[in-house]
Amino acid sequence: MKITGTSSYILVEIDNKVLKISGELTATPAFYADLSSIKNWEIPFESVQISESERQSIVAEILAYCSDKEMKIYFE
Repeated sequence: MKITGTSSYILVEIDNKVLKISGELTATPAFYADLSSIKNWEIPFESVQISESERQSIVAEILAYCSDKEMKIYFE
């Protein structure tokens, strides 16, 4: 997994696919991610929609990945 981003979104690379998640970076440092923005993968997989169970799995994977990192990600 690789996570990069800006103050308004993060890009999460999972299994050679990229997911763009909207949100807001705070000074803590923490990123508050908009759970409803997890809908589909980025190009070239943009036609692949993400199911609710996949969304839950992705969120769990991101939270586990960030558990020992300085930067925290919270889902709203």
